[in-house]
Amino acid sequence: MQKIDYSKTAQNFEELFELIMKLYWSYISNLEMYIQTVPETDIEKLNLLNEHMQEVQGALEHDISIFEKAIGDDLEGIHQVQDQLKINQIYQKLKK
Repeated sequence: MQKIDYSKTAQNFEELFELIMKLYWSYISNLEMYIQTVPETDIEKLNLLNEHMQEVQGALEHDISIFEKAIGDDLEGIHQVQDQLKINQIYQKLKK
């Protein structure tokens, strides 16, 4: 039977959380900087960017709640966190 290293799992979980939060922070910061470069007269583009910002912020809130739920769950819940994160959807959308 395979022995589970709980401290390594917790460390990996913490590292994943930190990485995801850094990715969100970087993406949101860059998006905010880009929005500031768009002329105020380009209302359509600003509306699209603001909608996207709301989508990203909603995804961030969702992903934080997934991490919070996993903390309260057992080890299996922690292993399933990565599959439930919405940051993957944002990444796939950007690749298009």
